[in-house]
Amino acid sequence: MTSILNEFNFTGIRNTFKLVSPYIFKNVKFYVLLIILLFVDILLTIGFAWFFGAITDAAVQGQFEKLKSLIPIILTLIVISLFSTFFKTFLESYITSNIRRKLKDHVLKQILLISPEKISKQRSGDLLTHFTNDISSIDGVIGSNLIYLIQLPLVSIAVFIYMLQINWQLSVISLFIIPFAIIIGGIFGILIRNNSRNIYNKIGDINSNLTETFQGLSVIRSFTLENFSIKKISNLNNQLFKLEVKNAKLRGNFYVIGEAISSITYIASLCLGAFFVSKGQISVGSLLTFVTLMQHLINPLTGLAGIWGSFQTSASAVERLSNVLEVKTENSELPIYKNKGRFPEKIKFRNVTFSYKPQTTIIKNLNLEIPTGKVVAIVGPSGAGKTTLFQLIQGYYKPQLGQILMDDVPINNLSPSELRSTYALVAQETFLFSGSIKDNLLLARPNITQNEMINATMHANIHEFIMTLPEQYETEIGERGVRLSVGQKQRIAIARAILKDAPILLLDEATSALDSESEFHVKLALDHLMKNLTTLVIAHRLSTIQHADLIVVMDNGEIVQTGTHEKLIKEEGMYKRLTQIQNMVKNSELDSLAL
Repeated sequence: MTSILNEFNFTGIRNTFKLVSPYIFKNVKFYVLLIILLFVDILLTIGFAWFFGAITDAAVQGQFEKLKSLIPIILTLIVISLFSTFFKTFLESYITSNIRRKLKDHVLKQILLISPEKISKQRSGDLLTHFTNDISSIDGVIGSNLIYLIQLPLVSIAVFIYMLQINWQLSVISLFIIPFAIIIGGIFGILIRNNSRNIYNKIGDINSNLTETFQGLSVIRSFTLENFSIKKISNLNNQLFKLEVKNAKLRGNFYVIGEAISSITYIASLCLGAFFVSKGQISVGSLLTFVTLMQHLINPLTGLAGIWGSFQTSASAVERLSNVLEVKTENSELPIYKNKGRFPEKIKFRNVTFSYKPQTTIIKNLNLEIPTGKVVAIVGPSGAGKTTLFQLIQGYYKPQLGQILMDDVPINNLSPSELRSTYALVAQETFLFSGSIKDNLLLARPNITQNEMINATMHANIHEFIMTLPEQYETEIGERGVRLSVGQKQRIAIARAILKDAPILLLDEATSALDSESEFHVKLALDHLMKNLTTLVIAHRLSTIQHADLIVVMDNGEIVQTGTHEKLIKEEGMYKRLTQIQNMVKNSELDSLAL
């Protein structure tokens, strides 16, 4: 109980409204209309209660003319109620849908603006849950529940004032309800919020595991991990089920207690009211009006507790969203493609030191100057820091010490749009989006003409293959390009890089996963692409970079050798050892094939 009371503060409410208030203010005119309808509902509540009492007294007293005069009044009240209900329902749905739409855009933009260093700490399943569950669950703080949190207390106040005019003694009974409703609402609200937070976290775990399962189906089948995968996710589903059962019990107990309070108060007021009728202190119609209003007094108070529980559920969803939305980003606007990036005269690494974690240094005091218009190959054993170097030069991570300069200007001073327009990347694992081949090529640069597209695919040695497809450039390639071979995907990626028309080309193991024939075609495409560009190549197969103008050999985050192939092969050092090892492996493979 102590921990529950400790959590009963306004910090969560303040943080919740801090996140959603900008969206509420953008829809303020609709909320004003809802508040006007709120007061209309209050008047209708009192009006209907008055009508029931008036028509009952008229019937008991045999006042036929009064009965006829009440008919137009109730018809007017009904018509107003119908219009009010329609517009209130429409406005609530419009507001919540509009805010959810804008919030989804905001969350996606925020995720795209977060640096790779920070976003890597977020699980993809959790990010997906923000869209599939969290945003869909915030209605309690932006829609009808928000209005009801305002409306129900006002209804109770208005009803209580009217009840005092009927009989103050009966009205005093209702005062005993308020503290019970507030205490119950507060306690159960916190319990439901905490349990809801656990539910959303568990949904994030399930989404993360499902994402990994779907992406790793080939591995799962290869290692016969189907049972393991099912048991793992089934276990998470069971944990989620238990949390949902707990949530159902909390809500069930919550509503039962509220109904109990409502029933007891109703019966007490009815019995005491009947006593006052027998004594002639109030009429039958006044008693009917009173007990009707008593329901409108009790239900808002107990309903307020229920709405508070829903509000807390939504607050836990907002709390999860804030974990992403409150991450500080270095830029407020998304990068956009700029026409061909400037051709840098030189790129320098000056005393660069970088680590992903404080205790592990990946790049150590690195100094390197990349000549313009040349091919620079970066080689070395796994873990030498080659890929990290690519991450740094693209500005995805910032070195803890030193600077990366482009024409003596630190790349940190360049906007993301300017920096990223300078590079075209062809990675080892080509990522193609679902859609057509044309859709993927258009990603390189807006307003590409058909002739430019064909010219790029011809230079990438993929045009002829595309023309053999049933729908040619409009052919759907499936999720991640699953309907294409590795070599075909790689050549489309090269065509995309050609179309970007950037002055610096980054090749990250672009041919390592290809068979000999595919590698031949891709190499021809790359040879064309590299003409007149500054090219940085990461390669494990040293035979593929012997033509490089400069070879940089890295080991443990440091440059241990630099030079051409002819120079390095004559020196005793890592490059020569790596070449010898690869030649031994190649000869061994040839011997095994001969056998």
